[in-house]
Amino acid sequence: MIALPVFGYKSHISIDRCFGFMRGMAVTSALAADGRLLRQVVSTNNTSSEV
Repeated sequence: MIALPVFGYKSHISIDRCFGFMRGMAVTSALAADGRLLRQVVSTNNTSSEV
């Protein structure tokens, strides 16, 4: 296995499809997997909760 150094941050955001506003947000290190924060940023209260 080859170790790949990753530097920086990622912004995970959820945007309202109807109005275009940000509804949820999380900031992690660049090494974090995108799918781990899906439940934090996606809400069933959104105007369209389909992913």
